[in-house]
Amino acid sequence: MSVLSSRLGIFSDRSYSLYALGNTVSSLGMWAQRVGVGWLSWDLSHSASWVGLVSLAQFLPLIFFAPLFGGLLDRSDPKRYAIVANSVLTVLAAALYAVTAVHALTIERLCGLSVLIGIANGAYHPVRLSLVNDVAPPGRLAQAIATNSILYNLTRSLGPALAGIAIASLGVAATFAINAVSYAAIIGALAVIDIRVGPRKPTEGFVKDFAAGIRYVAGHSFIRELMLLSLATSIFGRGVVELLPAVAGGLYQRDSAGLAVLVTASGIGAILGGALLSKTGSTGWLPVISSRSALCLGVTVVVLGAVPHFWLAIGAVFVMGIVGVVSGVGLQVLLQKSIDESFRGRVLGLWGMCNVAGPGIGGAVIGAAAQVFGLRVATIVSGLICTALAVWIVQRSRELSGKRMA
Repeated sequence: MSVLSSRLGIFSDRSYSLYALGNTVSSLGMWAQRVGVGWLSWDLSHSASWVGLVSLAQFLPLIFFAPLFGGLLDRSDPKRYAIVANSVLTVLAAALYAVTAVHALTIERLCGLSVLIGIANGAYHPVRLSLVNDVAPPGRLAQAIATNSILYNLTRSLGPALAGIAIASLGVAATFAINAVSYAAIIGALAVIDIRVGPRKPTEGFVKDFAAGIRYVAGHSFIRELMLLSLATSIFGRGVVELLPAVAGGLYQRDSAGLAVLVTASGIGAILGGALLSKTGSTGWLPVISSRSALCLGVTVVVLGAVPHFWLAIGAVFVMGIVGVVSGVGLQVLLQKSIDESFRGRVLGLWGMCNVAGPGIGGAVIGAAAQVFGLRVATIVSGLICTALAVWIVQRSRELSGKRMA
């Protein structure tokens, strides 16, 4: 058994392995839907600005709702909360399929449904992040988060391929049906696994508890710097990824197959980045490597905007996948290890606002700028801003610039 445990590693833990399996299947469907939504937004409008707006519609609700839902999570049973949130997402994916299948979808209706999906994702995101901490084997949090990243980005590679096959053979509506069915895996896993529930201390009322969470983040310098760096890279670094449909179709005149190639290249790079992080149990080096990867992300976005050939763009997106995951996962591990347990839901809600809503905001801003200056110029400028902000944040933070954590 000890040999088997060493070979399986973190997957020798039943609760984590079931959760990871369910989450992987669900993520596969989610990526298939995201490709379908992205391509449909381009197909309906042929506008980088509309593509950015649809992306923003999916992620903007996180800004307003994820922190509030994080406060609700701190007062709730996480298993029941997660099952309800995934059930709502199932219904919305089925609705998107139905409207598309009867050819009743317009770009405006797509935006409206994307807003509802964004609200539901805002509800689920804090508990999704919290569950990693709750089901990870003791002492293996960093490995659990890195492994989740590998699996997530594996689906990021396979999901677009699945979407491409589904679109070509069954139509774009099939990607939404796939996503609706995939939620059964995570709901089933949540129903049977054991979850360690941390202390639930909020007793002053929802509004006061939420305000206490804001004060906690504002008064914790290291968490505050992690939030700022995540926000900068999410908007001006990963925001460009939200415009890959426009990059494929507008800059390189490629169809949905070209888009799938770019997204797959990014996913493969992300898998490699996650694999690097999963090889160590120490977190002492994470502040430095995470901050340096954030700098590299900005530089790589500049390269993506500058290269003239599609195969060079594939290489740039591949490198973006590596440094984006090393930075994002590293910052998340540092955050999870720094949070007081009683504030976990609220802090992770705010983190979701920065880390998940940021790309949607960036996609909308860069897409709007592309309408005026062109997509290539807008991408280069976004990369320069990302690099400059990362330099500024790292310089003002001792922990991120060189201090090692235990």
